[in-house]
Order: sequence, then C-alpha cells, then structure tokens
Amino acid sequence: MSHEALIKALQSLEFTKDLKHEHLATLAAIASHVSFSEDATVFSEEDVSELVYVIEKGKVVLLTKVPGHGEVPILELGAGDLLGWSSLFTPKRKTASAKVVEAVHAIAINATKLRELCRTDTELGYNILWRVANVISDRLRAARTMLLDMFEPSREDTSLGA
Repeated sequence: MSHEALIKALQSLEFTKDLKHEHLATLAAIASHVSFSEDATVFSEEDVSELVYVIEKGKVVLLTKVPGHGEVPILELGAGDLLGWSSLFTPKRKTASAKVVEAVHAIAINATKLRELCRTDTELGYNILWRVANVISDRLRAARTMLLDMFEPSREDTSLGA
C-alpha cells in the first residue's frame, strides 16, 4: 500500500480520523498494511510485540485467561478500532489474546517508533495518548462487565425457595 493510500485509510478510521494531515503522514511513514485470515491468532496474551493495529475491515475477538474458565471472550473489535495498545507501553506485553472472527485488513504501526514520535511531537503525542486512554477505559469497562456476568449468581441461587 502506498504512503498516500495509508494516509487516506488512516483518515477514514475512527481512531485516527480527526488527526491533522501532517500527523497522518507521519503515522503512515511507520505503518504498513497487513491481513489476517479467519481463525488466525493475531497475538496471544503475554506476547511481547512491537506492533499496534488499527482495523480497517473485519472483526477480532479479544480473549483473556480466567482460571477455571479457560479463555473467555471480552470484547469484539471491528473497523476503526485500535488493537494491541499494550505495545505502546513497557513491557509491551499483550494483556489479552486476539483471534480473527472475520478476515481482517489492518494498518500495523511500529509502536517503538510511535512512542518516539509522541515524545518528539507533543501535539501528536497528546492526541494519540488521549485516544489510547479512551480505548483502555472502554476495554476495562468491557472486562468488568464480562466478569460481573460470569460471576453473577444465578437466579436459582438467589431465590428464597419460592
């Protein structure tokens, strides 16, 4: 995918759509287009990775290991969503697994280079970190909801024998 095509793709995606053109061009310079087929594992929980993705098309389910329950789905991501945000922070270890449920086309961004850009271009850094903070907040909320659903007592357990 050409540099201009990457800029255009980034402009159209929820995570990056409102960034200045110069910032989109900077991101495109450290990005590439990637694809994953259905049932592919993009990464596994605890993996260390240098890539963060913005999904262009397709769907990915995030899974987390819960003792006694195996891998449990937390959230489904689709077009415009950020995938693999933990690569932006030391130790760059993935906090969940990501499995493709519908073939994915995404933009892969080198997290190490993005961290450096965020340090040197404070406006870009501010914008990216606020967006990432919102993503983390949404993911924590989804994980909390999943856990509450999983461990909610059944109605039979809470009835008074009626």
